[in-house]
Parts: sequence; structure tokens; C-alpha cells
Amino acid sequence: MTLALMLVLGGAGWAAEIAGPGDERTTPAVVSPTTTAPTAEPAPEPVGWVPTDAERASGASLAAELSLDELAGQLIVARSFSHESSLALVRDKHFAGVMVTGQQILDVTTNDPLDQVKAFNQELQDAGEGRGYPVMVPIDQEGGLVARLTDPLTTFPTFMSAGAAITGHGRDGELAVTAAARASGAELRAAGYNMVFAPSGDITIGPADPIIGSRSAGSDPDIVARAVVAAIDGYSDAGLISAVKHFPGHNVATDSHRGLPVLDSDRSRLRNHDLVPFVAAISAAAPGIMTGHLDVPLIERGVPASLSYKAVTKGLRDDLGYDGIVISDSLGMGAVMSRHPGGDATVAALKAGSDLALMPADNEQAHAAVLKALKSGELPEQQARKSAARVIAHLLHVQQLQTLPGTPGSHTEESEALSALAATVVAHPCPVPAVTAIVPTGQASAVAAFRTAAQELGLPLGAGTSIAFLGPGYRSASADIVVSTDTPYGLASSAAPTKVALYGADVPAMRALVKILLGRQRALGRLPVEVGLPATTRC
Repeated sequence: MTLALMLVLGGAGWAAEIAGPGDERTTPAVVSPTTTAPTAEPAPEPVGWVPTDAERASGASLAAELSLDELAGQLIVARSFSHESSLALVRDKHFAGVMVTGQQILDVTTNDPLDQVKAFNQELQDAGEGRGYPVMVPIDQEGGLVARLTDPLTTFPTFMSAGAAITGHGRDGELAVTAAARASGAELRAAGYNMVFAPSGDITIGPADPIIGSRSAGSDPDIVARAVVAAIDGYSDAGLISAVKHFPGHNVATDSHRGLPVLDSDRSRLRNHDLVPFVAAISAAAPGIMTGHLDVPLIERGVPASLSYKAVTKGLRDDLGYDGIVISDSLGMGAVMSRHPGGDATVAALKAGSDLALMPADNEQAHAAVLKALKSGELPEQQARKSAARVIAHLLHVQQLQTLPGTPGSHTEESEALSALAATVVAHPCPVPAVTAIVPTGQASAVAAFRTAAQELGLPLGAGTSIAFLGPGYRSASADIVVSTDTPYGLASSAAPTKVALYGADVPAMRALVKILLGRQRALGRLPVEVGLPATTRC
């Protein structure tokens, strides 16, 4: 066996001006790897996420029938604190839905957490029985580090893998991204979810990026835009409402979970950089867009975009012409909690133009504040009913779609195919040395996944070639082969003759890596970010 890597490598009004023609992208020449991917044939055209006229009319009718108390709830997606309290908010307060991020619904004494998830999600629907439309059940499931459900569902690599695949393979990469999103969406839909907070439309700023990192497809706005559209198509195929985040772009050096970041872009950078993925998403009929907690001085200094009428209504709605669901980022984050206590943040997000306020710090306080704002006229009732009608129309659209097969864990082929197209070898010796056995070290989860893949594919484990895995928090390593499983920046400071950017740490990604090490397929992905290493030529 030889380390036959066989590589082709490479490096990597304010809103109105960006809308309209002139956004066409040039697709790079396609370079096909020798791997067999399930994305070889074009996917069927996405169903599309524009509710029909009949669904819009039904949504408006159902929204008009809501009492003010029910309307206040219909504008909020609750933070889940417990099983019973979540059900009560849907049943008694008419909350639009519930976002579960912790372990409230899981009983650690059982061996089938997925069945518990499905049962709870069905209980949420039962709690909303009689509405005439589904309860919203969303999930954060981007791939990589942001995956609220893992085993037994198929795991997928970070979204940066989408950028590497598209940068290296053009349209073939886009098809692989769509196939992966469709596969993930099918399993989530089968588990009882009807909305996914993905993909990320953010453009990473590089090593200084504190929170987005590998959640972004890369540093090139055009590549990120293509990855976003490809993912939207896949989720739509699967019958999920996707929400592109975090408008107008979390392209900053501060984590909005902790403080209010400043996106200090001038008009040209906002138009030609930050907004490009969101304009592409709007053109692709994205069903949802999530606003970010970002101070954008060009729009409204000192006010988070998520709470800014100028950003949401004037910018996203009026100037960019977006008519899908607008949902705020979590209102329990540091960027808004310190400035807008109690239910104030929820009211501010809705007044700004969001259709849904996500995860207020206190659900009851938020509902009371919204109801008070509706009664006083601070939040116009007509605006609120229009938002409720828009959300209901999309939920009715979800309800009538035929679901795809979503057996848990049945889409590892799509996950591996994306990792295979994304895998990027950024350094290797010539001639390529032989590998007779391999010793993995470093990131524990990656080592375990690599061992599984190596044993499956016949790569001996034992004394011989050393391979070190760099995951989140690992700055560098020294080995015969160093592999980054998250962002690839640590490869620049690592000491190794062979360096690989893999963008994933799960078993499907490791299968792709092992096949490359065994010479069974080529690594033809290209870096979607600048790492500081020279381009590598093939031997």
C-alpha cells in the first residue's frame, strides 16, 4: 500500500444597491475525483418554498381568527426549560413552537434517545391540535460542531467542507452539498422536525473568527453564496423550512453570545461581501432568514440588526424584497440580554420586522410583553397578524409535502461523498512514501472515528506512519501526517511532510480520508480560506 494521494491542490438605500441583476456567478471548471459519489446525477428540481396562493389565503384566515393572547404566543418560538413547560406553552399560550437545545427530553437511562425525540416532537404537535396547521419544531443542525442530534442519525461534516468541495469541483461540489443537505433533512423530518436553522450565510474572517469558523463555507462571498443555495435546495427537497443565518453576516471578531459585535463595513463591502450570500438565498426562494445580533453602524449605529427596523424591514424586506420568514437569533444571548431585559428584546425584534422571536430568556415575560405591546399599539396588530399569516402559510406548505425516506443513519454515503470532494491535501512529499501501518493521535473523537474507518477498510493500525488530528482547540501537531478536522489554520504551524484539511471528524469523513491514504481515491478539494501555506503540486 502507498500513500498515493494523487493530488490537484489550490489555495484558496444600503441594501437596494445589491439587489437585482449582476449577481450571476461564474462556475469554475469541474474536476471529477475517482470516488463514486451518489451525487453524480443531478438532483430533481427543488420543490420550492413559496407557499401557494391558497396556502397564503388560509394562513391569513387562520391568523385573523387568533385572539390577541394567541397572537402574542404565535410570534414566539419558546426556549425549552422542561418537557411539561414546553407543552404547556404550546397548549395554553399558543406559542408558535419550541426550540430544544438541552437534554430536557432525554432519559439517560434508556438506550433509544431518537425515539424519545420523536415522541416529544409528536407531543408538541398534539399540544397544538386544533390549530389547523403544524406547531413549529426547529433544530440547530448545521453539521460539524453544531449538531444537536448525532447517533443514531447520520453525521455530516462542517459547512466549510461545502466551500472546499465547490472551490475544487464546481457544480459537482454543489450537487454534493445539495445531496448532503437533502439527506440530513430527510432524517430530521422523519424525527419530527419541520425547520432547521441552517445553512450559515456568514463569511469567515479567518483565524480571528471566534464563533463561526468552520460553520462558514469559506472566506469568498461567491463560494459561500453557492454553498448556501445548494444547501437550501437540499433542505427544501427534504421538506424542511431552512433558515439562512446570520443576516447581514456574522463576519466579526466578537462572539454575539457574549457581547454585541460591530460589523463596521462600508457601503461597498456590505454590498460586495457581507450581503452576497443572503441576496443569493433570496433569489433562491429561501424559506427563512435568521437575523444576527450585530451592530452595523452603516445601518443603525448601536442597535443590533436583529432589533433594527432599518435592517429588517427597510433593508431585508423593502430593499431586498424578501417575503419569507424572518426569525431573530436567540434572544437569550449576551448581545441583547444586557440591553433589553425581560420581554423587551422580544418586542423589539418583532417591531423591527421579525415574524418570530426566538428563545427569549424568559418565555412568560416575553409573552406578557408582546401581549401588552399589542394591546397598546406599540406593536401594530396588523403587522403582527401579517407575520403570523406568513409563518402559518409556510407551515401549511410543509404539511402537504411528501417526505423522503429518512431512516436514521441511512445516509452515510452522502456524508462521505461530501467529505471526499472536500478533502484537501495542502502539503506532501515527493515521492509519496509507502504506508504499511498507521498510529493515530490527537483529537479523541477523530482518533476513534479513524480507527473505525481504518478497520472497516483494511488499513492496519500499529507501529509505522504517525497521523495526528487537529480539532477545535488544537493549534498544531507534529507527525508524519497532520489532519485538521475543523478549520485548517493549524496546519500552517504544524510540523509534518503531509498535511490534510478534512473539515470533519466523523466516521464518514474518516472513510474518505482512509481511502485517500490507501490510494483508492483522489483528494481534489481546495482550501476555501487562506491558511498561509504555498500551493502544493502533484508528484
